[in-house]
Amino acid sequence: MKKIAIFIISVLFLCGGLFGLHLTAQPVRNASSTEEKDSLLHRKLDECSEQELLELKVASHRKRVESITAFSDAGSPQGSAVRLTESQADLAAAEIELYRHTGEQDKLRTAWKARIEALTARVKAVTVAYQFGVTTLIEVSEAEIQLLDALLEQKRER
Repeated sequence: MKKIAIFIISVLFLCGGLFGLHLTAQPVRNASSTEEKDSLLHRKLDECSEQELLELKVASHRKRVESITAFSDAGSPQGSAVRLTESQADLAAAEIELYRHTGEQDKLRTAWKARIEALTARVKAVTVAYQFGVTTLIEVSEAEIQLLDALLEQKRER
């Protein structure tokens, strides 16, 4: 009887310890976190200036790139090379829009360079995916067209 009681107590301590480990491994969710305060749902968007809206757009694209990068680092299919390069190109496009508005030429040139590099990487990633039979030739053509459009737009802007 004594051995059974010791065994039950040991099992309870083991389960309690495992439950404690599980709780400490969980991310902390704070209801008053800055992410919730910065949410678009908590802002009066009609009172924002065009520049503020552009900055919000860039910030949203940055969050998306960070999320996809985290998925990519974890080896998740949601972090595929095609998706990552596409999100980086979208971020660069949003930055281009912002820097056109603010007139910051150095940052604009840097954003153009980043967009061209991201679209070039996207063409490479889609081409590799096509070679492995994961995607279609249509997607390769679309990626090439996006790159060519960006190159033409950049040349016209100079």
